[in-house]
Amino acid sequence: MKKVSNNTSLGKLTQLLNLVILVFFILSMVFLLKFDKVNIVKVDYEPGYLAAKEKMHEVVHPMKKNQAEVDYYAYKLDTLQQHQATADKKTAKALQEDIDRTKKTLAEKEEILAQTKADSVAQQELLAPIEGEYNAMVEQTDSAKSLLNIFLMITIILFVVKILLWAIWNYKNSKNLRGICSWMEKATAPAWAFFGWIIPLYNLIKPYTFFHELFDETEYALKDKSILAKENASADTDFTLGFWWGMFLLTVCLMSVFLFGTFFGDGAAFYKLNHTWVAIVAIVFWVIYILVEINIIRKYNKMNKMLVDNESKF
Repeated sequence: MKKVSNNTSLGKLTQLLNLVILVFFILSMVFLLKFDKVNIVKVDYEPGYLAAKEKMHEVVHPMKKNQAEVDYYAYKLDTLQQHQATADKKTAKALQEDIDRTKKTLAEKEEILAQTKADSVAQQELLAPIEGEYNAMVEQTDSAKSLLNIFLMITIILFVVKILLWAIWNYKNSKNLRGICSWMEKATAPAWAFFGWIIPLYNLIKPYTFFHELFDETEYALKDKSILAKENASADTDFTLGFWWGMFLLTVCLMSVFLFGTFFGDGAAFYKLNHTWVAIVAIVFWVIYILVEINIIRKYNKMNKMLVDNESKF
């Protein structure tokens, strides 16, 4: 029964998926910049629009109060006139004075209401083109954001699938070592190839330590059987794997937060940084990360092939 399985096809599939992810990430950055172009215009225009809306509110709010006062005095006048019609002469005369005062107050309130309505109409005429232009900007921004979200979602889904393939590849490679190296029984269990990615905070280091152990132990097993030259420097491996994981944390974790703060935030990053250069730097980081990961997959695939070809030595 074979103890060592050839998992290079899984590694190659992970490499290919990495390239597809890189293509979709670059496309996402292109659509992010297109969204940003219209979003910046909207953000710059927004304070003026909000100021005009606030001015409209300042005009409309007292108009409601004035209308209520007019309604009150109109109702009072109507009530007084009805009482006057049924009262005796002495009472009617007293009511007339109250009616005259109410008519005068009503006229004043109606004049104030008319002026308020005129101010409201004038402010509405001023607001209409501003609001129309702002709504057009919102529509453009939403349309650009919808297209961006499609590419971002595809990129995220592909990345999750890549992580799953990576975990399966690591799991199978770890099972290989357990089948031929007795000391691997005390090493990290193969299941951690999956668990290491899903435990919060722990997933910031466990995928790296798992793969580093897997790489080191595979290299050691090959050297122990003189399949791989013993003078092969492990220091290079330590640096390469450390650089790979550092780029992963910097690119996938920190750069994602930085991109969000730059393009969707309202702080210093949004106003002070050159957005185009931020997108270019993000692309460069992703290119480096993807190429380094493809390279370490290639290196491990070579060792996996050596294990398969020399299985009889174990």
